[in-house]
Amino acid sequence: MDGLRGLAVLFVLVAHAINQGLLTVPEGTFVSLGKLGVYLFFIISAYLLDKQIIQVFLRGEQGWSYWRYYISRRLLRIFPPFIVALLVFRLMNEAGYKLAIGQWSDVWGHLMLGQGDSIFWSIPVEFCYYLVSPLLILFCVKVLKFKSTQTIGFLFLIVLATVLINSFWDLPRFSTLRYLGIFSLGTMLAAFETLKPASFVRVSQSIWMADVFRIAAGILFALIGYGVDFEISNLHVPLGILWCAFLLASFHKGLWRSFLSLRVLRFIGNISYSLYLFHIPVLLWIKGFNTGGTVQLILFFLVSIALAAVIHVLIERPFLSLVKREKN
Repeated sequence: MDGLRGLAVLFVLVAHAINQGLLTVPEGTFVSLGKLGVYLFFIISAYLLDKQIIQVFLRGEQGWSYWRYYISRRLLRIFPPFIVALLVFRLMNEAGYKLAIGQWSDVWGHLMLGQGDSIFWSIPVEFCYYLVSPLLILFCVKVLKFKSTQTIGFLFLIVLATVLINSFWDLPRFSTLRYLGIFSLGTMLAAFETLKPASFVRVSQSIWMADVFRIAAGILFALIGYGVDFEISNLHVPLGILWCAFLLASFHKGLWRSFLSLRVLRFIGNISYSLYLFHIPVLLWIKGFNTGGTVQLILFFLVSIALAAVIHVLIERPFLSLVKREKN
């Protein structure tokens, strides 16, 4: 999963490097590539977190101690680096850089999850899903009795409902409901693995999974090459399905799994949240250098990764270490 996270954040960095002219590509290609990377983040988050929640329910460990741990960890995972990033954006505005967070009131608006400018649009989307998903799983427990067919069917209905809602209403960019279909696909994979483990292994390890991966990769590269706008809401679920195929294929031994297991990619995935939050200030700073585009591009990646690693060590890890899970 760290390798997948690394791939997701690299999509975002490449997209923004293209937007700022550090990387030249044929006109019409790589449109909204960063959105594609964020959708992969949504799939990974829903899959990992909801698998954990489902396992907690199956073991009967869903007491208040677990939910305190769950909420505390989500808060301390998201907000400390988020606050620092908002302050950096605001101060860089004061220094003359054209960034989001133009007023001090914008810092508060984003912290209250009522705004979603620039890269910060994904924060309220994902954090609100952290609050919604336990309720969805609780419904599956209390009403559907965690029967695998009914649970997966219920999640599939949520996906369809999201498609219909997005067809009739243009929801705000930072609305969780707008992307609920993507998250629900990740939750479906989590439910499939935990409720039907033998079937999950059989599917993920089947000989035709390599063909599924090749088809999904071919479709994805074709969409990127044709310059498809990935922000179109009706594409969210199809793109989520493609990413689910990539995630499933990561369990199958082969080149894809070996690629995701590369140490450098896993390292980037491990610091991906800080890298996502702080790469834009680095990008605009590097862009001001009087060097060639290639040098700027290399500096952008190196400085962004180095800064993210420092923030991960000095901010992310210390705050997460404050949360300890109590045994029931």
